[in-house]
Amino acid sequence: MFKHSVVLILLLNLLAAGGKAFELKGKQWQVSIDPRTLGVTCTTREGARLVISIPRTDSQDVSDLQEDGGSAGWNLREAKLHVDVRLDDGDALHVQFIAVENGSLTWPTLGPDPAYRGYIVPIFEGLYVPAGDREWSNFLVGEGPRDTAGGLSMPFWGVDVGGHTLTYILTNPLNNEVRFHNEGGRLGITVVHQFTANVEKKQFGFTIRLAGGSPVEPAKIYRDELIRHGDFVTLKQKIQRTPDAAKLLGAAHVYLWGEESIGRDDLKSAKPLAKRIFDSQNQPTIAGRIFALMTPEERKLLADLVAKQWADNYDKSQFASALSAILRRRNFYTESMNGLSKDAEANRLIAVGISTLSDAQVCQLNCLLMREAFADLLPPVETWGEGWSAKMIQLLADGGLDRLWLGSPNWDGLRLHPEAVQKAISLGYLVGPYDSFHSIHSPTDADTWETAQFDRALYENGPVVMADGRKKKGFRQKGYILSDVAAGPAVEKRVTELMRQFNCNSWFIDCDADGELYDDYSPLHPATQADQMNARLKRLAWIRDTFHAVIGSEGGAAYAAGAIHFAHGMMTPVIGWGDPDLKNRSSPYFLGGYYPPDAPAVFFKQVPMKPLYRRIYADPWFRLPLYETVFHDSVVATHQWGYGSLKFSDEDHARELLELLYDVPPLYHLNPSEWEKRKELIRSHYQFFSPLHRQAGLLAMTDFQCLTDDRLVQRTTFGDALEMVANFGGEAFGYQGNSIPRRSILARWMKTGETQVYTPK
Repeated sequence: MFKHSVVLILLLNLLAAGGKAFELKGKQWQVSIDPRTLGVTCTTREGARLVISIPRTDSQDVSDLQEDGGSAGWNLREAKLHVDVRLDDGDALHVQFIAVENGSLTWPTLGPDPAYRGYIVPIFEGLYVPAGDREWSNFLVGEGPRDTAGGLSMPFWGVDVGGHTLTYILTNPLNNEVRFHNEGGRLGITVVHQFTANVEKKQFGFTIRLAGGSPVEPAKIYRDELIRHGDFVTLKQKIQRTPDAAKLLGAAHVYLWGEESIGRDDLKSAKPLAKRIFDSQNQPTIAGRIFALMTPEERKLLADLVAKQWADNYDKSQFASALSAILRRRNFYTESMNGLSKDAEANRLIAVGISTLSDAQVCQLNCLLMREAFADLLPPVETWGEGWSAKMIQLLADGGLDRLWLGSPNWDGLRLHPEAVQKAISLGYLVGPYDSFHSIHSPTDADTWETAQFDRALYENGPVVMADGRKKKGFRQKGYILSDVAAGPAVEKRVTELMRQFNCNSWFIDCDADGELYDDYSPLHPATQADQMNARLKRLAWIRDTFHAVIGSEGGAAYAAGAIHFAHGMMTPVIGWGDPDLKNRSSPYFLGGYYPPDAPAVFFKQVPMKPLYRRIYADPWFRLPLYETVFHDSVVATHQWGYGSLKFSDEDHARELLELLYDVPPLYHLNPSEWEKRKELIRSHYQFFSPLHRQAGLLAMTDFQCLTDDRLVQRTTFGDALEMVANFGGEAFGYQGNSIPRRSILARWMKTGETQVYTPK
């Protein structure tokens, strides 16, 4: 395969010698271009020859070639393409293709060249992929094509050519696929761009630079390009527009679980409570009303509980869930209960009138009535609840966590516990729901989720329509993909109504910053990928500015970086989608199911990371802070929620060190019992991380280095203020008079010399 690449280089040189190619000369390199095959090579100032794109096999007839030494333009007749190339004063090579009709273009193609040592690719946070690593090649090829709007977190990649890097930045990040290919165990890259019928100005191209050998050099170049073009928004600027975004500095990210009105831990006397309800059948009491409202299944649960010697946690969870469902019902209170209550707040709510109460107020009334009926068996109502409760919020505050982003996976956690939301906000926390406008399901679909529910008209008329006329299937092949353009009025209606119900100061919109942009051929809302992208950015900005909300999304792709404040999925993305080992209950790598509701195993259960994925997603040898190099002072990034900081039992220390090295927050899943189990570990990390992030969160990541050949000691710097040195190895490491223990990290303030060392528990 190497021989094949060398032959192509020689062919290109022969073409140049024959006058078929031309050269553009810069200060640090000389670029040779064959206009017929689009083959491009360069010669560095040191005399090294590098292939920028191997020649195409379909040589084209060239017309109207114009070349003036610094730039050139020509037409390719058969392909009906116009090509412009230019080497600017900064030695950047600009290549642009303009099509006159629909079709596709494959360029560039990088083959298995021995000069390519590795690829620097912004897949999630960033990776260094050795070009000759067969396992990496097989993995990336097996993953299939990646679109450059989301499959790459940023629209560039780099090539390590030894002492230098080649950086390729896409000038149009849409309608592209990066395709990895494997030749003889060595990795290659090809980009395919689609010139689609609905795009009037059909342009595609690259800015290519030869630069220094740092593995994060391509990210630095991309960041400079964004700043140069006015496309970079700092977090400091975002805070000026949305002041609450300052609360992200130093905040850990936590999803709270358990939205029930009464929780398992509130049922210390579950068996006597069950017996009293069971014995009150047909009686005009609160206990009798509870029994009357139970389903046959719930009554059987009650009878089984009464018959048992004691109630275990599973029994209590089932019982709490059944009671919580009843406590939400508007028909719980009846006129026969008049005069039963001595509670002033309960009587005030009754006087207002059930029909005028909100769902939260109805639930509050029912809880007060139930507690009054069972005062000897139940604690005060204000202490009830699980993850979404004033009790849980107070536990976090008492634990010293004074800055948090708190996410709710379900709306009812916020809707039914307004006191918890307001308590969290009063303590300075950010609070937000999980929302999504990605998929839309039929209003009559029983197997659905709340974010996919809209009205019938939008379900029938709002989906994305593909070029063949079929509606694009939604997530997990359910329903359809909702057009971002068509969704506008539904977004405003939903968010306004939900904000009225629980008045949060943050909002998390799944998928809006995760790519998956589609051309839409619907006659009702035709749209290009650019139109869909702009519709997403418009709704993110609308939620932000209308409600002064701190905005987050999954993915954090570059196109959305200016509109969001935080991103979930950069440090760890979705892992092993479709891998049966992660879904098979008998596998040691089974991620877990979605039960129980207050602590779904898929989020709470610790499992070992499958060795392949450990190498891909966790091994510091291959990790690069590309996203942080570009966006550390713009977007606060952490893990995708399914793969939080504590998910993997054998990688939690390495992931913790990476979080601190990159100065990004941890992400946890908690309820009261999980907090009790994990609080010492969480507090220890928070006490080290939070003060650092408050000071460095507004600073750019200015450098990244590997300090040892085995890459187990790594250094990052933030502005000219802070350096972090992580020792992933098994032996202590000496650094500037400091000893960094094994699997530990050093923080050093460069101006004062002040240091701190942290070792994960």
